[in-house]
Amino acid sequence: METTVAVIGAGNGGTAIAGYLASRGVKVNLCDLFPQYLEPIQAAGGIDLTQDGQTTHQVMNLITTDVAQAIRGVHLIMVVTPSFTHKMIAEACYSALSDGQVVVLNPGRTGGALEFLTTIRAKGCQADITIAETQTLIYSCRKTGPNAVGIFGVKKEVLLGAFPASRTQQVLDLLHPYYPQFIPAKNCLETSLSNIGALFHPTPVLLNIGRIEHDTNGFRYYWDGISPSVAVLIHAIDLERQAVAEAYGVHILSAEEWLKDCYDTHGEDLYHLIQNNPAYGDIKGPTNIQVRYVTEDVPMSLVPISTLGQVAGVPTPNIDAVIQLTSSIYQTDFRSKGRCAANLGLDGMTKEQVAHYFETGER
Repeated sequence: METTVAVIGAGNGGTAIAGYLASRGVKVNLCDLFPQYLEPIQAAGGIDLTQDGQTTHQVMNLITTDVAQAIRGVHLIMVVTPSFTHKMIAEACYSALSDGQVVVLNPGRTGGALEFLTTIRAKGCQADITIAETQTLIYSCRKTGPNAVGIFGVKKEVLLGAFPASRTQQVLDLLHPYYPQFIPAKNCLETSLSNIGALFHPTPVLLNIGRIEHDTNGFRYYWDGISPSVAVLIHAIDLERQAVAEAYGVHILSAEEWLKDCYDTHGEDLYHLIQNNPAYGDIKGPTNIQVRYVTEDVPMSLVPISTLGQVAGVPTPNIDAVIQLTSSIYQTDFRSKGRCAANLGLDGMTKEQVAHYFETGER
């Protein structure tokens, strides 16, 4: 068992993972690049963790904004932050990484492990480290106060893939004492392309954008925002995602299969599966278009799916349309700023070379 674990990120997921690990007797080095998230935890002397109806106070081993200090001499590093900060964290820690360390992105979204590796290598870090990514965050959780977090649910199974894929089992063995829910993915292509947020986030925001700007009460995001016609486009985008996965020999669940797997719902198509899902009933839509459903999920989810499609010769016209329209509306080139081929280190590679790279880590 690891005696000290670094947790990077003091938001909802980061405080939940830090608090849980501390409750299991682990020394936790908690780090966030933004001091305002750490100051209340420092002042309170730790995290108040609520799980299974019980609240306990969990003391951290170290609380710091210095990533290098948090990870030095630590074998396991859990990064629990939005995916748009992965590159920032990689740039902050590259010089402190050392041989044998394991970095787990919770979750990686699409291409997270590869972007992290490409970033540290570009900075000159040659340490032999393993980078893994999870398909999704293991917890349903929310901060209930400046130093308090509640864990409301734990997923029964979460895919995890390492880069390179040959090291996945080593990472699972490392995590198993705390998180036996993690199960092996074929590789990081499987975790990356199993990113359901890419389907359910950008498109409904785009197609409800007028409503978001004018409906200050907030609509029911899934039940009102995903109408039959919106569901048709999401389904078309899902077919493109599945085609990209198939081109790389990776099996992923369709959105319909995923919904049936994760929730107590029923229906003959995507629209009815969403409408019959009670877990979606109370989720409100945004009241401002500056929302991570677009600003994170377009560059960090749709762009890399489109990129992998281009490399494999798989057309993704509906995904590309959402990328283009949101880029125009938000006046941001999401493609060049996101996980494109250049930022993932895939420029000039063929489909076969990319697949080999994910398996072995060798170009």
